[in-house]
Amino acid sequence: MEADRHPGLEAAKAAIAALPREWTAVSERAAGGLWRLPRAADAVEHVLREGGEELRERGWVMVRARGAQEIGSGRDWTREIAVWLARGGATWRESARVTGDVAWRARGDGVSALLFLDQAYVTSLDPDTEFGRALWHAFLTTLRYDFRCVAVEAFFDALPVGRGSVDPYTDALRAFALLGRSRTEGLELMEAVLARAGDEDKVVHALLHGLWLGENLPGQASLMLDLLGASAFEGGTLGPEALFRKAGALRRLKRYESALAAVQSAIDGLDPGEVVVHADCVRERSLILAERSLHAVAGGRVERGAGDGQVGGG
Repeated sequence: MEADRHPGLEAAKAAIAALPREWTAVSERAAGGLWRLPRAADAVEHVLREGGEELRERGWVMVRARGAQEIGSGRDWTREIAVWLARGGATWRESARVTGDVAWRARGDGVSALLFLDQAYVTSLDPDTEFGRALWHAFLTTLRYDFRCVAVEAFFDALPVGRGSVDPYTDALRAFALLGRSRTEGLELMEAVLARAGDEDKVVHALLHGLWLGENLPGQASLMLDLLGASAFEGGTLGPEALFRKAGALRRLKRYESALAAVQSAIDGLDPGEVVVHADCVRERSLILAERSLHAVAGGRVERGAGDGQVGGG
């Protein structure tokens, strides 16, 4: 392909290189338009296979936009995404990021991965291939978004004895299910996953979700705040989802003023289309206010002071 200097291919490669590296509403619209260029598919494969890290990230923006187009059409976007992750030789990190983003979009648009994938088919795939791993990620991540901890556990329980090792993100999804069902063995698996991939935000978000969902796990709220200070979040502020989890952890610790500040920051940072997370944040804010009032009536001391908001890296 390196010897192919077709003008259309060169123009498409240059247009992809000019995209932002982050997937946003703006970059999605731009990337969606680029798919209409002559030789666009060849150009995407080129930047994924031949480009450096920066160019490769822009290639994944194109793949996400392709997935969004399939979602909009109601077609099976899971296979399209998996094919492109295979064509691009995706790492497990890239697979987790792309499938996680597109699966969330699909769920919000009523085109869940579960419309196209079932346990029997997904378990028949080899997760050591890019294609198989992508569909494992899409399926299990969607189960996580739907809070289906029992289904995630059932998936892993149904695997043949001696099945080969899986990537850290897949293990994080298993830990999510255990934590979400308040099973303490999830804590041990969480520690193992963090040792392997604590610098990957998709891994940390899955673990945070499990801790947030579980009940009465030892040190639960403090563990959530520790995760929010993990290296995955270094070099930047916490996003709305992480701030939402932080608010829940602070509420459990009865740090109500800090919790209110965190949830308000989450709301302020949401994009206009993130209505699901907005509703979650509004519910969390109501819980904080209700528990603060009950705590005050019971004679508890509602926190005050300049130390508010210092925990959790946010």
